[in-house]
Amino acid sequence: MNKRPPPWATNTFVTIFDALLGAACMYGVMRLRFLYDGKLAPEYIDIRTTIVFGLSVLTVWTVSRANRAVWRFMSFDDVRTLMRGVIWASVITPMVLFLFFDRAEHLPRSVPFITAVFFFFMLVAIRALVMFYHNGDIKALFRQGQQNNSPAILIGRSRTLHNYMRDEIQKRRKNQHNIRGLIEIEGSHKGRSIRGIPVIGNLSDIPGVVANIERLHGAKPVLILVDKHTDRKRAAKLVKLASALGTRLERLGGSREDGLSPFEAADLIGRQAKTLDMLPVERLIKNKSVLITGAGGTIGSELVRQVASHNPKNLVLVDASEMNLYQIDHVLKFSGDVSFRTYLGDVRDQAHMEEIFADEKPDIILHAAALKHVPLMEANPIATVLTNVGGTKVIIDLAVKHGAESFTLISTDKAVNPNNIMGASKRIAEMMVLASTLNDADISSSAVRFGNVLASNGSVIPLFEKQIEEGGPVTVTDKNVTRYFMTKEEAAALVLQAAALNGGQRKEVSAIYVLDMGEPVNITHLAKQLIRLRGLVPGEDIEIKYTGLRPGEKLEEILTGEDELLVSTYVKGIDRFVDQIADPKKLEKQVEALLASAQKRDRRGIKKALMALIPEFEPNGGLSKD
Repeated sequence: MNKRPPPWATNTFVTIFDALLGAACMYGVMRLRFLYDGKLAPEYIDIRTTIVFGLSVLTVWTVSRANRAVWRFMSFDDVRTLMRGVIWASVITPMVLFLFFDRAEHLPRSVPFITAVFFFFMLVAIRALVMFYHNGDIKALFRQGQQNNSPAILIGRSRTLHNYMRDEIQKRRKNQHNIRGLIEIEGSHKGRSIRGIPVIGNLSDIPGVVANIERLHGAKPVLILVDKHTDRKRAAKLVKLASALGTRLERLGGSREDGLSPFEAADLIGRQAKTLDMLPVERLIKNKSVLITGAGGTIGSELVRQVASHNPKNLVLVDASEMNLYQIDHVLKFSGDVSFRTYLGDVRDQAHMEEIFADEKPDIILHAAALKHVPLMEANPIATVLTNVGGTKVIIDLAVKHGAESFTLISTDKAVNPNNIMGASKRIAEMMVLASTLNDADISSSAVRFGNVLASNGSVIPLFEKQIEEGGPVTVTDKNVTRYFMTKEEAAALVLQAAALNGGQRKEVSAIYVLDMGEPVNITHLAKQLIRLRGLVPGEDIEIKYTGLRPGEKLEEILTGEDELLVSTYVKGIDRFVDQIADPKKLEKQVEALLASAQKRDRRGIKKALMALIPEFEPNGGLSKD
């Protein structure tokens, strides 16, 4: 890897290059000017004037800092600086010749003017060529930035800093920040400038820079991260730094007029969302009838939005919550001309679901309806079994009966080696999916596993935010607990991608798909960072209180079991494994026994059936009651 030269060396090279270019322009103009008069100037006159002009450029460039602009990131402000420098050099040269060399007797009056025009043209042309070579665009060279009274520091890689100033600021002319400096995450342009704004250092220089700007402008600058994706450690460092300095931290990407938004929990996860190939999804969904259960929930509603963008024939939305269904109904009514129908119904109600399937005849089923809150499900095991197992069985059976093409179950990392009723119910649902294609059914079945979804209903982050807003304490179960996280957009895209991937497999083979979710997040660390995002200090302004693991909770989750052998798919970051259900008929009988016990509220029968289905599972909580 080639190491860039230090800024002083680059600045020196630029100054010498421009001085030599200016000298060459002066020499050429002098020779042409005298030839125009039909005579030759004495050689020493040409050389002397050329040297004086070159030294003038050298001096002016050093004083005015015209040598600091990074050529491929030039702006109109840099062009103006060059113009001023050329004018000063063109004025200084005849003054020096007048005072020290024969009162400039042999310097034609038109020469400084012609040289200035020619030299300025050459300077801009060379820089424009460099910009075009690197960026494929020179229009930014002639755009002028806007400023207001709110000081700000931009943080990012050199190219993203340039792109932000070139594009984002030009699009939004109101409420702009007065950008006082740039902090490079990667690069070595300190001491130079990008689009006329000085590069003032790297992350370690921020405290000193903030103090200087506050002293000069009477206000602390806003720190703006313009890289759309940054790693977790860097995001955490920025949050902690901004909190310690007492200044705002914002990021690119938001609905505000200036295109910015405050840092959010998603920024602290530090894992760039996977960019998935959605072309197979388009082929799967286009002109198809798509039924989504749990359509008003966090994942379900995002599935609705994404499916609607892939030209389905119609959408069939099922949810047991009136409010959730109303909200997604409202979104679709005002978002376009997609055809859809909403059904207020419980997936456990087989008669109602039969009516829906008979009327709508869906081609694709995305099953997101489930009970998911682990401690609450430990206290309500019967409802969990009836919904997560019974509801899934109803939808799978109807999908097979009515000839659906595809069925996809939204599962969870808690289904791996389950130690709680929610995880066990989801593991049984996965087993039913894997068995659904082994009974001569002409359907593509799959399940999708992922971890926690950021800001989903009942998740830890909204709880932390509410506790912080109320002044604390923030409650964490254990200081060593970790969890995987992903955004709802990424989770929904994964579900659709898995359905499309599985559609390309043999229909008699079902699979479980897993996303590469990076490293798990320490919840204590996440809580501290969320506190810092509000400009508060953990342990001082907001207390963190440890409450102990709740029933059914683990210190850490895993996405695959020891016996589950993952194989890669053609989509980077998505793996799959095919589990074997040795006896589908036996599984069906065991599930029926489990559901029969649940319907009779027979806790001992439920416990016995669960042990038969998942021998390693040890029921506790509500099933321990006699």
